[in-house]
Amino acid sequence: MDKTIVTSTAVLLEAIYFAATAHGSQSRKGNGGEPYINHLIEVVILLSTVGKVTDTDTLIAAVLHDSLEDTSVTAADILDKFGEQVLLYIEALTDDKTLSLSERRAMQLAHIATACQQVKLIKLGDHISNIGSLPTSWDKGRLEDYIAWSYKVAKACFTSSSELAYEYEHRYKQALYDITLLVK
Repeated sequence: MDKTIVTSTAVLLEAIYFAATAHGSQSRKGNGGEPYINHLIEVVILLSTVGKVTDTDTLIAAVLHDSLEDTSVTAADILDKFGEQVLLYIEALTDDKTLSLSERRAMQLAHIATACQQVKLIKLGDHISNIGSLPTSWDKGRLEDYIAWSYKVAKACFTSSSELAYEYEHRYKQALYDITLLVK
């Protein structure tokens, strides 16, 4: 057996465990409050199965993409365990939580336009997962606002993978339909 494949698989599994530990008892806003790690695993699955991504650093960064933003994990932790390239991808995906929501959304749109393909792949996978798991507690205006913004971000990433773009479009259309049923 190829030791590179075993090593890559082992490191990816280590990253999944690391993310599960870091995100601990966090839960999703949508999908009935399922464990947050499910979202991170779904992003990796989307990238690897739909997007045909095989680069280990990209998949590791995908499972850790919210670690700096939403946990006590530090850049030094990621650098030490997973290396500089993974850290660079994660930093490119991390929001500055000191900014308002509208400022963070504007920054994401500005940054994604010039991001590398790997960052765009992860961002697109993230938005595919998110658009398929919208919180039912949000009012119609908030849902519509999120969906419109998400589409702008995702569309800026469509050139990274036509397969992931297609999956996003499918879930986007379903989300638009679903909010007409959920919110009167």
